Amino acid sequence: MLPAVAQEREVDALVVGGGPGGMSAAITAAQVWPGRKILLIRPEEEPVVPCGIPYIFGTLKGVEHDLLSNAPFRMLGGEILCDRVTRVDMQAHTALTESGIQVHWQRLVLATGTIPHLPPIPGIQRPGVFAIRKDYDHLEHLFEDLIPKATRLAVVGGGFIGVEFADEVHKGGVEVSVIEQLPHILLRNFDQEVSVRIEQELRSRGIAIHTGAGVTALEGDGEDGPVRAVRLANGESIPAEAVLVAIGDRRNTVLGEELGLTMARGGGIWVDAFQRTREDPHVFAVGDCAFKQDFLLRRSVPSLLASTAAAEGRTAGMNLFGLRNERYNAGTIAIYASQIGDLAFGCAGMTAAAARTEGLTVVVGRVTVPDHHPPTMPGTRMMTCLLVFSRSGLLLGGQVLGGPTTAEVLNAIGIAIQARLSVHELVSFQFGSHPRLTAPAHPIALCALDAMHQLSENGNGVPSL
Repeated sequence: MLPAVAQEREVDALVVGGGPGGMSAAITAAQVWPGRKILLIRPEEEPVVPCGIPYIFGTLKGVEHDLLSNAPFRMLGGEILCDRVTRVDMQAHTALTESGIQVHWQRLVLATGTIPHLPPIPGIQRPGVFAIRKDYDHLEHLFEDLIPKATRLAVVGGGFIGVEFADEVHKGGVEVSVIEQLPHILLRNFDQEVSVRIEQELRSRGIAIHTGAGVTALEGDGEDGPVRAVRLANGESIPAEAVLVAIGDRRNTVLGEELGLTMARGGGIWVDAFQRTREDPHVFAVGDCAFKQDFLLRRSVPSLLASTAAAEGRTAGMNLFGLRNERYNAGTIAIYASQIGDLAFGCAGMTAAAARTEGLTVVVGRVTVPDHHPPTMPGTRMMTCLLVFSRSGLLLGGQVLGGPTTAEVLNAIGIAIQARLSVHELVSFQFGSHPRLTAPAHPIALCALDAMHQLSENGNGVPSL
């Protein structure tokens, strides 16, 4: 039964959901359209920073150190309501909340995020088996109660969340195993040689890696007793008192479906380049609940990243009350970065393997250089950079292994992909240099030079990865 209307509100824009996408849309709208009433509704009183969740269990040592700040939005005059939207009427432009507040809106932004995906593995409901939810109380329970009682943790899923969580929990002395069905961890994001290097780093830190075998059951005491082990398809049993299932999330499109909004074939609420839905140009969708189109391939891509959500939020906020042609979504370039121990790593755009699967002929420029100069400078780390180019010389993607400057090199690669730069333009890439801050020559320019040599020697020659 729907709650009775206890209060009515009128706003210029209603944002449903307070994660990176929703908050970014709200802040941008408040900045670009001053004087408009912007209301953000979310169920969480204290939302967490999604990318920081694994670090709660090691580096940060507590959920309270991973909170998303409300101050920037409120300083701009925005309002936050801790409630849950239960029904939206698109014709009347109203929304009803769980507590009975009816909101009349001119513009609506859906930023409803994701729901953890739990596959139908026997034993998935056993005590001790959990997924990551972006909820303060849930995370505090894991931090205070579940993880401290476990001497052995199994992580099912060798993606970024699984790898980061494994490393952070291991810092507390827990024995950790990572289980990945593919031949190597992170293989959807990196080419094999990079994945192998990350595996080596994890193993050197005492984390066990099991690849090439899926999970058939989560075993324990009786039919519904606490989990005790993870059974693999190859018959191996991995002991564990706690099991993290980290094999991805599902887009939370429930509200969008109830509104009759068009859903993309690849998943998510269909949106145009300004993040507008098909049925109503006054209704926007951003973040994980929205459809993503790959920048290069122009097809649906499941890039559920906080950085992508924030970029979409900025696009929606900019265009909320009138289109600003200088701000539109030209497609998603997935840019990932992480760090295990002293090894930072990341990727942007397509891998060589993915490009070849699409039928593209590619060359891969490679370079390994010190990230300071001279290499005797304190804090110097070796950086390996791989750039993937098409036969015509167009930059398709890149991967980096190195130290603290890794993420900024990746961001530069992302800009180069978005600008559709070619190998010839990147060879002459101009950059600033400083002995304590940069490599002697930029790895992007050096990689491009290596690729250009390969292209000039034989137009069809493809170095293998």
